[in-house]
Amino acid sequence: MIRIVGSHLYIGEYLAEDLAERFGTPLYVYDKEVIVENYLRLARSIPYEDLEILYSCKANNNPEILATLRDLGSGLDVVSPFEALLGIRLGFPREKILFTGTSVSDDEMKFVRGELGVMINIDSLSQLKRYGRLFPGTEVSVRINPGVGAGHHGYAVTGGVTKFGVYLNQIEKIRDIAREFGLRIVGLHMHIGSGILDANVYRETLDVLLSVARRFSGLEFIDIGGGLGIPYKPGEKPIDLDQFGSIVSKALRDFSQSHGHVKLRIEPGRYIVGNAGVLLVRVVDIKEVEINNSRKIFVGVDSGMNHLIRPALYGSYHEVIPASKADKPKEILVDIVGDICESGDILALERPMPRLEEGDLLAIMDVGAYGYSMSSNYNLRPRPPEIMVFRDEVKLVRRRETFDDLIRLVTNRSI
Repeated sequence: MIRIVGSHLYIGEYLAEDLAERFGTPLYVYDKEVIVENYLRLARSIPYEDLEILYSCKANNNPEILATLRDLGSGLDVVSPFEALLGIRLGFPREKILFTGTSVSDDEMKFVRGELGVMINIDSLSQLKRYGRLFPGTEVSVRINPGVGAGHHGYAVTGGVTKFGVYLNQIEKIRDIAREFGLRIVGLHMHIGSGILDANVYRETLDVLLSVARRFSGLEFIDIGGGLGIPYKPGEKPIDLDQFGSIVSKALRDFSQSHGHVKLRIEPGRYIVGNAGVLLVRVVDIKEVEINNSRKIFVGVDSGMNHLIRPALYGSYHEVIPASKADKPKEILVDIVGDICESGDILALERPMPRLEEGDLLAIMDVGAYGYSMSSNYNLRPRPPEIMVFRDEVKLVRRRETFDDLIRLVTNRSI
């Protein structure tokens, strides 16, 4: 587990400083024990008799994480052809993978359904028509936009007036297209947004989705998507999982009794991996300036928005822990900034910290979801390695990228 003991941060049985010394910085570290516990806690919280968890691969596609969840019985929610291919290569059963894309091309559908044999969750009427022409007489699922959205940021809200899903005033057209091509609608799906901490949000949207489901016969599953959030800021309360499980289970039981039994699918990502990840970075520069009779301290680290874009993109908060000074008095306010040539390359604003020195190790917390998976090579900088810790074991899963790795991506040759 991830914890502070005295001045020091531990990940599993390892000192964060020892991991940074061994693998270098910046470094993504995941705690397998946290991932397993999160998955099992969520599964236990939903008493519905026929539950299937599809881990949302876009949150973090680290192969070791996927293999861990596969062994726990999870399926996969995938949003790109290569995510689907990765799932197949790692041994996930095809029937436990659901592809939910947006702006999906015919070539993508041919690959996912035709070559991989993975079910497609349709996002638009246009896609449904094109799918019908390509695969007449087959089974398919449809994503419904319930008209309501929620999430931690506008960019992460997917219900309501967004590009996602088939709108409620288009439901009859789903049935018409299905009849035209002999398609069998076996699943209905929704996803309203990401980072939700209020379980009551699902009550209203479930009512909408199930009212649509009553207009279809032969359904095999209802997929309520994911979006379960985690607390990032001090004082934030986690989502009430027992309340969430009760709301969802009651709604599905009532539906099954009146309309026939269906499987319940959920697609958590952030909830399972978010708090299992830590990004270790090294202080490389400290700049103190006087501005309008006040002091400003910039603490520069050897990482940046190319490795963790959430603060720059969403204004997201991540706790930052000085890994060997965790219990020292917080005497100063600092901005923690990265090494990317952008003014927006800020990882944390005005954080209280102990007095820091160049060479100190900082731990950016709760980066297991949408950290590495949204990273880039901006400024031609390599992405960091990823390691998995499990108690007293540690495994290198992805090595640090090299110059040749980056150049091959562009020119297919070495320089």
